[in-house]
Amino acid sequence: MKYISILSILFVTFISGCSGSAISTISLENSNHHVVIGNTVLANKLQFSHSKTQRNDGYLHASVEVMNKTDATISLSYRFYWYDAKGLEINHLPSTFSTLTMTRNQVSLLQALAPSIMATQYRIAVRDTNN
Repeated sequence: MKYISILSILFVTFISGCSGSAISTISLENSNHHVVIGNTVLANKLQFSHSKTQRNDGYLHASVEVMNKTDATISLSYRFYWYDAKGLEINHLPSTFSTLTMTRNQVSLLQALAPSIMATQYRIAVRDTNN
């Protein structure tokens, strides 16, 4: 448990160091699934809901809806991080950030398939593409 806490602190520190802004963490329906946003201005523009996971041929498939709450078009980047039952990150060929442009009040689905059948949890890091 202590190791998981240390990993979580390091992850949040890494994200905040890259963004230069405060971290805003949004918990979804299940406390094991988080969206981490490294920019409070961006966090206030987005609403996350309907966090879902299911197994497809043994692999965890995760999805979450995101809504642009503003009347302006915004551009964001996101990346899924995968964790095993012990809370350790699964590092199978780290994925790159995907870019998403959202028009006013648009709802989009962020989704990914875990790289290993060992994955039981996920996090999504979200950042402003313009920064």
